[in-house]
This record gives sequence, C-alpha cells and structure tokens, in this order.
Amino acid sequence: KARTGSKRSSESETRRKIKDMKEKEFVTAIVLAAGRGTRMGTKIQKQYLDLCGKPVLYYSLHAFQESPLIDEILLVTETEEYMPFAIALAHKLTRQLTKVRKILAGGAERYLSVWNGIQAAENKGCLFIHDGARPFVDEEMIERVYEQVQKEKACVVGMPVKDTIK
Repeated sequence: KARTGSKRSSESETRRKIKDMKEKEFVTAIVLAAGRGTRMGTKIQKQYLDLCGKPVLYYSLHAFQESPLIDEILLVTETEEYMPFAIALAHKLTRQLTKVRKILAGGAERYLSVWNGIQAAENKGCLFIHDGARPFVDEEMIERVYEQVQKEKACVVGMPVKDTIK
C-alpha cells in the first residue's frame, strides 16, 4: 500500500507540474520493437520474451501510456518474419494502451526504424525514442527527460554499463 500511495502522490505531482506549465509541448513516444536480437541467440526476439507474465515490450508501452506527459505512442515493429506476430500482439495490447496511434513497419537498420517513426509523427512536438526491449523506463525518467528537453532541446538517457562488455 505504501508503494501505491507514493505512486499516486507522484502522479498528482506530475499532473500539478503539467498544469503549472504555461504550455505543455505535445509529446510522441516512438517505441522501437523491430530489432532481431541476434546477439541474444533466442528464437523469439527479446522484446516479445515473457517477463513476469507479459512480453518485455509491454512494460515500455505501459509506462508511456500511464504518463500524463505522453500524448501518443507510435509502435515500430519488424518488417519480415515476425511482423504478423508483432501486429497481433500490438493490437491485443492496444486495447489496454489507448495512446498507441499507429503500428509501423521498421527498417532494415535501427536508424531507418527511427526515421519511419519520425516521419509518421503527425505532430512534430517533442519526440521520445525508446527501445522496446528495454522495459525499465518509468515516470521519473520520462519527467526528467521532458524537463531536460525543455531546457536544452535534446536529451539522451544512459545507464551505467555492466563489466561484461568485451
């Protein structure tokens, strides 16, 4: 219960901050889910692997859905073998995730998938680009990025790397 209470107070604080802003910029979250995950060596792409009963991709989409700062979500999925699976999953999830406005085909490379998402964003306000295989985005991160973008016009989130990189 303590966690729920703190979440509620955080949500209301976020909503208060938004009300205090003279004019909130329109924010589109472009969630990339077109990666093949070849380095991981699994038959299923990591964004579709099960994590506590839900696909990894769900957690990113859910965080953006719940954030009052995010106005719409564009989901960029695989173009070939997994496209039917990705679309079926995305449609199933979009019943719960009402901010998902479009499901797009990705490109042959990540930068092309990002470009497809940028081109599909009808309102060119603020764009958040997120890797759907990274499930730990949260409201605090979203808020910090938005605030930094308002100050500096750009922001990149980074996390400390593990010692296992060779």
